[in-house]
Amino acid sequence: MGSLKKAIFLILTVLGLFAFSYVFCRFYFAFSKNYSWKEMDWDQNGTTSFFEYIESSDIGKRAVKINDKNCIEYYAFKDGIGIKTVCPKN
Repeated sequence: MGSLKKAIFLILTVLGLFAFSYVFCRFYFAFSKNYSWKEMDWDQNGTTSFFEYIESSDIGKRAVKINDKNCIEYYAFKDGIGIKTVCPKN
């Protein structure tokens, strides 16, 4: 029984380290984007959640022109599809 407990503990420890490493990397890459909290509100509900912050690591920013306005489009790295577009109000 003692070796089974040790094996389970070892497996859980390794899984925990992988999970921690994954979350740490996502936080690091999200932080390195230098997006403001307002920019990271991907669903535009007025608040930035923990998951929106994590999603920032997989989102890029590019300039687009819409109706002769210079806008910023945020897009997913995985497929290039736009997530949100922000244009100046004037």
